[in-house]
Amino acid sequence: MQKQIIGKNGPLSWGTLTFDPLVLAGLQLPYFDIEAPLPGAKLAIIAGMHPNEVDAMEAALQLKDHFAQHLLRGSVSILPVLNMPGLFDHAEFVCPVDGKNLNFLSPGDPQGSFSQVLMHQVLHEWAKDADVFIDLHGVDLREDVAKFVMCQMTGNIELDQRTRALAHQFDADGIVEFAVEQTNNRGRATNELPWLGRHAVMAEGGANGVFDPECITFHFNGVANIAQYLGLIEKRATASKQRRNIVVSNFAKVEAPLSARLYLEVAAGDQVIAGQRLGHLKDLYGNPAGELLAPHHGLVLMVVNHPIINQGEWLISLAPLPASTP
Repeated sequence: MQKQIIGKNGPLSWGTLTFDPLVLAGLQLPYFDIEAPLPGAKLAIIAGMHPNEVDAMEAALQLKDHFAQHLLRGSVSILPVLNMPGLFDHAEFVCPVDGKNLNFLSPGDPQGSFSQVLMHQVLHEWAKDADVFIDLHGVDLREDVAKFVMCQMTGNIELDQRTRALAHQFDADGIVEFAVEQTNNRGRATNELPWLGRHAVMAEGGANGVFDPECITFHFNGVANIAQYLGLIEKRATASKQRRNIVVSNFAKVEAPLSARLYLEVAAGDQVIAGQRLGHLKDLYGNPAGELLAPHHGLVLMVVNHPIINQGEWLISLAPLPASTP
């Protein structure tokens, strides 16, 4: 891995990052480094894993400026656009080089395809010394996503307490503390790094690949609060938490039973009860074709908000809730 410095202004430097494996030849990622004069923890922040997630990328740029002015201890490294091959093609979800979704390829594979090698380099080279790895998502086209945070529990009490505390620095609609035994949601950096003894947090929030100031602020404040928690910046004047911050241990997919037109009846952030209708389907002639029913009480974390759906498509992320949850 090599860094070419393009510019420097006080504690802030920026340039392009390149990688040694031949499969990544020609890839240049923009980066920022902020180095404080005093020792402290190191943050590694990525955005743009999905290149339409503009809220996350904008938050990363604003965080760069904030830390350049306020970082007192430690260091912050930022990759504001990870999926450069897909950026100007507006690629949805995947890296166009190999058609893989970077979000589910951690901890990476040094012998794999382009995206697998890239994730390995980012996690084990660029961020190898990071005390906390933060993955910001902002959100892609055809999606409406609640403001929520994910972290992985491992059964290591000390590690889990620290990871949980980091995740709770965000003011979120929901906080997914993935249970130790969960297997249906794996492959994200936030899932895999804790099993290697490393702290990681992932934040989601936004809709339709457009700027949303509230979501940008959600990401910005969460990361800045983590920096404050770690003692990297002075205490900030922040408002008390305004969102519900409901803690859940996992979430499940509600998939399209057939290819059809979808008429959603819920939104991201809603709470639903078992058996509640989440939406109904019509065929291409406008005739009723079925219903989507909630399989359990839950918090709606994500919905696909485009009405044309394919059979088997992931339509809704629904986090289980106890029946007594208010």
